[in-house]
Amino acid sequence: MTAYDFQQSSEAGRERMIRIPHARLTDVTPTVGDPAEVTGRVAGEQLTGVVYNAGVLVTNTYAILNVAKGQVIRVSVRNTLTYGAGPLAEATHGVINIGDPVYYSDEQDTLTPGVKLSTSPLQSDAATPNARFGNVVMLQDEDADDFPKAAADAGHTVTCAVCLGGDNI
Repeated sequence: MTAYDFQQSSEAGRERMIRIPHARLTDVTPTVGDPAEVTGRVAGEQLTGVVYNAGVLVTNTYAILNVAKGQVIRVSVRNTLTYGAGPLAEATHGVINIGDPVYYSDEQDTLTPGVKLSTSPLQSDAATPNARFGNVVMLQDEDADDFPKAAADAGHTVTCAVCLGGDNI
């Protein structure tokens, strides 16, 4: 879940718009401003980005994603580190700090509707990797005193700035 009108990366080169069929998205009902993941052959290596235009499932079955590496977005992140034995259980949690990696997790959206990102590198089977989405950075109005976010004792959803990274274009 993002603040879709939030823009922190306004310098040139922060737009890489690509068209993706809805059927190739992990979440086949994309929402403008939300994180997105393109399904892929290799788990953990999927292309990720932000939905720029969701299209209309009936008449325009394509979404436009901004996949620019270095783009900074404001987004909700869950502090889940590991999942439990079942697909609907969080096992451990941790604080979220500047530089921490953030992953796209379709299981997280099931646990906390609207939240697609977490700090868990693995899915609930503890063997399948989640795709790297980016890293936590500071919002324009934050400083070091605003970190760490969340608490390690329980599950929390926090708003963070995330710089898109990974091996996107």
